[in-house]
Amino acid sequence: MSALPIASPAETRAYLRLLIGRHRARFLLVTALIVTAALAGMATPYTVGAMTDAFAAWARGGGGDPGADLVWQIPLILVSVLAQAVLTWASYRNLAVLSERIVADVREEFMERTLALPPAQVEAAGTGELLSRTSLDVGQVQHSLVQAAPQFFTGFVTVAVYVAGAFAVSPVLGAAILVAVPPIVIVMRWYFRRAFRIFHAVQAARADLTSAVAETIDGVKTVEALGWQRRRIAHTDRAIDRLLDAQFDSMRLRGKLFPVLDFSAFLPCLTTLLLGGILTANGQLTIAQTTTVVLVMQMAVAPSIEMILSLEWVQNGSISLARLIGVRGERAAGGTAEPERDSDEIVELKGVTFGYDPQKPVLTGVDLALRRGERLALVGPTGAGKSTLARIMAGIHRPDRGAVRIGGAEADGIGEAALRRFVILATQEYHLFNDTLASNLRLGAPGASDDQLREALTVVGAGGLPGRLAEGLDTKVGGRDHALTPAEVQQVALARVILAAPEVIVLDEATSMLSPNAASDIEQGLNRILKGRTVVSIAHRLNTAHDADRVAVVERGRITELGSHDELIAAGGSYAALWRRWHG
Repeated sequence: MSALPIASPAETRAYLRLLIGRHRARFLLVTALIVTAALAGMATPYTVGAMTDAFAAWARGGGGDPGADLVWQIPLILVSVLAQAVLTWASYRNLAVLSERIVADVREEFMERTLALPPAQVEAAGTGELLSRTSLDVGQVQHSLVQAAPQFFTGFVTVAVYVAGAFAVSPVLGAAILVAVPPIVIVMRWYFRRAFRIFHAVQAARADLTSAVAETIDGVKTVEALGWQRRRIAHTDRAIDRLLDAQFDSMRLRGKLFPVLDFSAFLPCLTTLLLGGILTANGQLTIAQTTTVVLVMQMAVAPSIEMILSLEWVQNGSISLARLIGVRGERAAGGTAEPERDSDEIVELKGVTFGYDPQKPVLTGVDLALRRGERLALVGPTGAGKSTLARIMAGIHRPDRGAVRIGGAEADGIGEAALRRFVILATQEYHLFNDTLASNLRLGAPGASDDQLREALTVVGAGGLPGRLAEGLDTKVGGRDHALTPAEVQQVALARVILAAPEVIVLDEATSMLSPNAASDIEQGLNRILKGRTVVSIAHRLNTAHDADRVAVVERGRITELGSHDELIAAGGSYAALWRRWHG
């Protein structure tokens, strides 16, 4: 149901214990405050019980002046109520701080693990899945931990203290409270066996709907050009229907749970009142004992109902937390090896076979060795496997069979950070962050000077860009700030690559937004500044292949021809035919 893993209930509970362990001191403080507040509240029913007993004795002619005791009993009740209010406020305040810190831990760790995911896994998961987890699931966890979980925990501790107090007054009446336990246990076991599957289905359906909407928005121009409006609306409607079906399942589940829990919350009040009345009439209990226990049980109803109402959010939060932990467990592949920049083996592929579906390989038995400082062009028909081969060479995908060596080291043994310093893949998919132009450029080289930024922009044909912006390099671009054209954004992305200065650059349609003349000029500029570095280009314009040191023809997942432009023209094969068609 999901492109990314989901943690099991046991893993979720273990992670929660880990989070609480990090903040053990504040958690113990909160627990102590809740217990103390509940004990302070117990003073009221104890005092009222004593008052009732005294008035009952006076009414039977037992003597005494119960009114005299009101002088200290009423202030005691007022003090206990005030103390409970202050302690409850303190407990909620500290619990709110604790919850926010735990949420911060979850958010930060989830973001770290998400950014550490292998790019191939991010691509496989898709936009909707990650967007759902980073927005809907994180929001669900925040609501659960900041509001529902504190409400549930406070109610649980308070009810536990009240039940213990009732047992202390009368073990018999305290035992009568247990009549509510069997129906609660039975219905909760029934509920939890079904809730995980149903609530996960709701979250997965939400992710599908998010993906459907995001894909339509991202491809709105394509949708309009092809007249697919009705098709995309129908697709979104189906996603909405699936979400509604999943939500109706969850509503039916809750509809069977809450009536039983509501009845169970009031059942102890009823049983203690009836049993206490019988035992008091028989002289086995005093009026004070019965009154105290009944009042305590009445006080326990409100926190019990709060627990019931918060249960759904706690359950939803646990499902969302399981989805976040699933990402948490997927760390980027790689080891600690460092590729050698002076190695003769820049990139070497031996017998590489790879498929997004293992049953349908995209590449089969590919052998290829890149020479230091050479420019290699990959050409071939659409769908032949050129982009997949580029991602293999950049270390993004790992082959199903065969070996990939980068900088003389096995690709699987290279750490992700070291790999990205050595080889960079630049695609037609670009992104501009809502920040200054300089900050966007320095993603490739954090320590680059302004002059270096301008030089990199000049190489990619955007030397005049800072001068056209109001504040030059310090102009905010992206988002609702100054918007750049798609071509300018692509030039910024290429400038980042130049500033990063990797040993190997793989260009996959990295100049697709530029005109042929501009793209040719940029490629010549890149060749000058990247002289001595290894460049791999997927060539859709064959002038790129003409200028390359070698050309690799990719057909049906295999390299069918490999050589210089002149050699392949002389061979009269697929490349020669492609070149003739290119020139009409």
